[in-house]
Amino acid sequence: MVELKQTITKVPISGGRSVRLTPGSPWPSAYRGSQYSVVSDDDFTDAVLKWEQRDLSVHTDVPRGLQQALSRLGKSGGYGSVRVTAGKEVLTKVPAEQYDDIDKAPIDSGWIPVYVGKLNGTIEFDEIDTDPKSPRQSRVNVWRGFPFNHGERWSVSYDGNLIWTWRDYQFKSTFDHSELVSAYQEYRGTAGRLYCTENGHIWINVPNDGIAPAKKDAIESAVKNWRKQAEKDDDTSTLRLVNRRLVATSRGDDPSTGHFPIHLGRLRDFDNGRIPRPVVENESYFQAVCEYETVWE
Repeated sequence: MVELKQTITKVPISGGRSVRLTPGSPWPSAYRGSQYSVVSDDDFTDAVLKWEQRDLSVHTDVPRGLQQALSRLGKSGGYGSVRVTAGKEVLTKVPAEQYDDIDKAPIDSGWIPVYVGKLNGTIEFDEIDTDPKSPRQSRVNVWRGFPFNHGERWSVSYDGNLIWTWRDYQFKSTFDHSELVSAYQEYRGTAGRLYCTENGHIWINVPNDGIAPAKKDAIESAVKNWRKQAEKDDDTSTLRLVNRRLVATSRGDDPSTGHFPIHLGRLRDFDNGRIPRPVVENESYFQAVCEYETVWE
């Protein structure tokens, strides 16, 4: 069973420094990660963990200890939204007036980002495989996990840097990710997004009309194999989600012009497994991110 561990984590901050955080500490970095919510639902006796995108929602068991930890932090009943980073750190936002350590936070009003703990184990959903097998070497697969609100959303810039972006804020990773960026550029030569999930998976958006010529056959083979297997397994959930991704990234809601979610592999396959870590260099970010509980990307 997946559970929340009350463990210390280390977070890089400006000035080439890092801090060690205990659970309940204000989060001093970018508020990011896969988006879930602990909710009550008429179809379930107990609280459930929900992933959603517009009218779609999928539920699973709440990781053991998470609801209690959220309650201790001031989240009413232990309900509310959480983020899970690529390092499996669980983050949430607590109203400033209910947060005990407000004197330690960079902002004393609004919604304070807080470190809750780390997940041990893998969150599993019956309908969607969020921890699929990695592609074979020099291959890619269609991403079968959630193609929205899942993973830290990074960008590969035109000059080959890995950057975390939100609104007008851009923060580079503190580490070098030359192998990961190079793998991205093999399939897509232009700047664009790259997602890192809490299970260490990397997926990217590859436009139908913008595939690097040398990788066109690999992408077409991956799409063909995925569709054949999904139809054989009657995997309607994944078929629907990938189609929705194609429509969302298309021109004029035409899926043929959309971007396929493509699974590159795992973080452990690149750059000695270094997890991207943004460093917040602009303190005004904290004021902006505390304005609302939900941060839209």
